[in-house]
Amino acid sequence: MTLLHIGGASAGTVLVSVIAIFFLLFAMSFAVGSVPEGHRRFSKGWTRAWLRASLPRSVLAAGFSALLFVGSALSGGGQSDADIAATCEAPLAPNTGREITESRLAVAVDGMRAIADAARSGEMAEAQTLFLTNDSHNVAHDIDAPLRLRNSALARDLCEAVLRFEREIAADAVDGPALAEEAESIAGYLETARDVYDFATPEPAAGGGLCTSPVGAVTDEPLTASRIEAAATLMRQAGELAEGGDTQAAAQAFGGDTHNITHDIDGPLRLADQELAIELCIVIVALETEFGSTQDNEIIATNASAGANLLEEAGRALGITG
Repeated sequence: MTLLHIGGASAGTVLVSVIAIFFLLFAMSFAVGSVPEGHRRFSKGWTRAWLRASLPRSVLAAGFSALLFVGSALSGGGQSDADIAATCEAPLAPNTGREITESRLAVAVDGMRAIADAARSGEMAEAQTLFLTNDSHNVAHDIDAPLRLRNSALARDLCEAVLRFEREIAADAVDGPALAEEAESIAGYLETARDVYDFATPEPAAGGGLCTSPVGAVTDEPLTASRIEAAATLMRQAGELAEGGDTQAAAQAFGGDTHNITHDIDGPLRLADQELAIELCIVIVALETEFGSTQDNEIIATNASAGANLLEEAGRALGITG
């Protein structure tokens, strides 16, 4: 019965689907089968005979569907926690194309807390209405991909909370306290995201803005030739994907260690070639900004190609690659 919930279908959805399938099968069997009582197919006499003959089958179908409904309801619906964790290895698809701004995040935090308050008070209809009408749920989806470039662990935690929230609010019998808990979790993660999310626009001039000092390393991984070469290859792929119009795939190629190494290498590179380090920093911050806001594929493609070249040059400047 659990297999009936693939895709998060509720027990009610399962019931409707099963009944529709059964009645479709009956209709097909009568439409293509022998003509009852010698009447012309689809005549009034044929239709009456069809209805009389189908009545016992319809009763059996309804009974069997009811059994499936009960079994499906008892088995529970939606993704398991393990499924949710696996899904959140990749970013959630954005719900809108709107830019993530500080004010939009603040409103989303308040909106999620309003949903939590309604659920905690037992006002399930209000909680569901707020879920459908405010921007909080959209923000939680829209911020996932760009947030992974800044704090991948936080983004995965937020993703899992969002999917658990969706599972709770779509249940046949909504658990108010559980829904409130997940809404509060999302609000908390969005607040943290507001603290780590960079809303500034990078300065175009070398040495200005965010790149006047080294950006902090995000891992303790050593800078190796294989790591630099792999990151440069993936960054070029990100540019090619963006040029082909696949922004989400480009963001995934740029994410992970491809992005991490550009932060990790900044400090050491400043000591070897400060101008090169600043140039790489500006390109990477520009990419982060594009993925997180306007998502202009042409700009992403140009900067990703430049970033790959600068990263390879950085490896040579540090004596890591030949």
